[in-house]
Amino acid sequence: MTKPAKNACVAIGMFVIACGSVACGNALAAGENASRYSMSPAEGGGFIRLDSETGRMALCQRQGGEWGCREIAEPDRGPTAEIDRLREENKRLKSEIRQMEDILLSDKRAGTDGKAQEFKLPTEQDLDNALSYAQRMLRKFREKMKEFDADTKSTPL
Repeated sequence: MTKPAKNACVAIGMFVIACGSVACGNALAAGENASRYSMSPAEGGGFIRLDSETGRMALCQRQGGEWGCREIAEPDRGPTAEIDRLREENKRLKSEIRQMEDILLSDKRAGTDGKAQEFKLPTEQDLDNALSYAQRMLRKFREKMKEFDADTKSTPL
């Protein structure tokens, strides 16, 4: 290679580096994170671009003299669907918590301070009524079982 050709190659290389530096500086000035994307070589002369913030990948290749990137479709949308489901559940639960807090605040304003009424033990009469009811129920059950037993013994199979 001749000296003028070498000088031209060096000049072109420096121009490309300078343009790349300006482009990177502009991207950083626009608020993009410098380490957001990572690039890895891919078969066919392109590269894979990984977005570290979203986890999305794109295949970047030269097409018709221009570079272009197209997003790589995710084969499994399961985790994304699960994340969406969990977000909806989280939203619903936060709404329920807000409703419960509103109830508690309204109880405090009403002067009950969120306290439940005192628990009162049953009286002797209440216990007698409950036991009488249970006893009557068991008698009826026993009578029905006797009727059932008598019906099955008298009916031949």
